[in-house]
Amino acid sequence: MDYNENPDKTRDGLLVKTYQCNADTAWKEFTVSKQIYSSITGRTRKPKEDVISYLLIQSFKPGEITPEEATELGYQLAMEFTEGQHQFVVATHTDRHHIHCHIEFNSTTLDCTHKFNNYKDTYRTIRKISDRLCAEHGLSVISKPKEKGQHYAEWANERRGTSWKAALKNTIDRVLPTVLTFDDFLAAMRREGYEVRQDGKYLKFRAVGAGQERYTRAKTLGADYTEEALRERVGKPLIHAKSRTGRTADPAKINLIVDIQSRLRGRGPGYERWLKVHNLKEAAKTLTYLTEHGITEYAALEKLAAEQIAKRDAAVTTIRQYEQRMERIADLRTHIVNYAKTRDIYLQYRKLPAAKKAAFASAHEDELMLHRAAKQAFEEYGEKKLPAIKDLQAEYKELLEKKRVAYAEYRPLKQQTQELETIKKNVDSLLQIDAAQQEREAEKRRIEQSQAR
Repeated sequence: MDYNENPDKTRDGLLVKTYQCNADTAWKEFTVSKQIYSSITGRTRKPKEDVISYLLIQSFKPGEITPEEATELGYQLAMEFTEGQHQFVVATHTDRHHIHCHIEFNSTTLDCTHKFNNYKDTYRTIRKISDRLCAEHGLSVISKPKEKGQHYAEWANERRGTSWKAALKNTIDRVLPTVLTFDDFLAAMRREGYEVRQDGKYLKFRAVGAGQERYTRAKTLGADYTEEALRERVGKPLIHAKSRTGRTADPAKINLIVDIQSRLRGRGPGYERWLKVHNLKEAAKTLTYLTEHGITEYAALEKLAAEQIAKRDAAVTTIRQYEQRMERIADLRTHIVNYAKTRDIYLQYRKLPAAKKAAFASAHEDELMLHRAAKQAFEEYGEKKLPAIKDLQAEYKELLEKKRVAYAEYRPLKQQTQELETIKKNVDSLLQIDAAQQEREAEKRRIEQSQAR
C-alpha cells in the first residue's frame, strides 16, 4: 500500500482514489474486515494462508491519456470487476514513461460475509473489461502482444523531429495566448500533461508519461520563457515578447486563406524551415480547415478558438462536480459502514469503568479508531441524520451515469479543441515567419540604399 500510494509517484497523493475506504487507513480497514468476517461466519484461515487483498496493474500507451483520466478509468475497471462489493484503492503512477494504475481491492466483501473467489483465468475477465473500457474511450487495445520495441521517448522525438525543450516551447507558445492569467496558464500546462514546479526562483516543467525524467527550467528555453517574460505574454498572440524581428504582420488586415496560399507558393527560407518541421500535410490541413469553416480573418479564428476552449473547460467543470459529489458519497458510505461495524465495540468501551478502558482500547485500537473517524466525518459533513446506504448507492449510480454521458460529450470537445489550437498555432507561426521575412527585406533595402549613396 505504501508503494502504491507513494507521493513521488502519485503527484503527492492527488492521483489516489478510493471506494468505501480511506487511503490512509485502507490496510487497517481491510484487516478489520477479516476479523469481522471470522466473527460472522466462524471461518478462519492461518495468517500465512489468508489473502488480505489483490493487486491489479493497468497500463496505458504513452501519450494517449492523462493521469487524471487513467485514474478514472482504473476506478471504473475496479468498480465493474468487483461490482461495488469490495473496497478498493486506485493509485496512478507517473514515474515511468507509461502511465499505469495500481488497483488494490479487499478480498472481503463490504458486508463481511463473503470473500473474493479467485477463479481460474480471472485475468481474462479483467482484461476483457479493461479492453472494452479503453475502446469506449478511444484508447489503444493490445490484440497481439509484440516483443519490446523502441523506447517511446526515442520514437516520439524521432517522429516529431524535436526535443523535450522544443516540445515544451511549442506547448507554451500554443497555450499562452488562450489564457487570461498566469495561474490559468499553469493549470492549462498541467492539463497538457506537464508537471509544474515553482521551487524558489525557478519555474520548471516535466512531460508526464512521455519518458522525460528531469525537469526543464523555463529560463533555459530562452529570454522569452523566463517566468517574468511568460507573465508578460499571458493572453497575447504567439509573438515572443522580446521578438528580434521588430514588427509583425497585422493579422486583422490579412485574408488568411489567400495569404497563406500565396506565401506557401512563393516559399522562402523561413517557410522552407517551417515545412521541414510541420510538413506540407500540416499546411494543407490548416488551409482545408480554414476553408471548410469559412475563416478568412484572424479575429474570427481567435474568437472560435476561445469559444471552443470555453466549451471544453465547461465540460471539465461539470465532470469535476460529479466526481466531487461521488467522492463525498463514497467517503460517507465508508464511514457509515465503519460506524455500524464498530458501534458495539465503542458502546462496550463507553460502559467500562475507567480502570479497564486503557486495556480495552489497546486491544480494540483499530475498531475504535475507525469509529472515531466516522463520527468526525459526520460532524464535518454536517450529517445530523445519516442517509440510508441504498439512497447513497442510488445517487452514486445516477451520478456515475451522468458522468459517463458528460465524459462522452467531453472527448469530442477535447479533440476539436486540440485540432483548433493546432490550426491557430500553425497560422500564428506562419504570420510570425512573414513578419521576420518582411523585416529582413526591409533591412536589405536599407543596406542597398546606403551603399547607393
